[in-house]
Amino acid sequence: MKDSSGLCDMCGHQVAMRQRAHIVAEGPKRGANLMMLCPSCHLMFDTHLKPKMCKALRDYGVSGLPPSWETSIYEEAGKKAAARMRAKNVKK
Repeated sequence: MKDSSGLCDMCGHQVAMRQRAHIVAEGPKRGANLMMLCPSCHLMFDTHLKPKMCKALRDYGVSGLPPSWETSIYEEAGKKAAARMRAKNVKK
């Protein structure tokens, strides 16, 4: 997951550590489906850029977009946490 040096594929800055960002989470974990991003760009890509691109493309009439683009990773984590809490409360 870490690379000792290189340029961020999104912002172009030279960084000491880059992370593998999956363009389509449901896709292959290699090749053209990967971007090497600095931690800040990786966070921005997953939380803001994917959902905005998804909405814009849908508004333009594009279908078949990856489900992972619909909401940010934070929204998904919140939904899963809420579901766990509901399940926990039901068991009581």
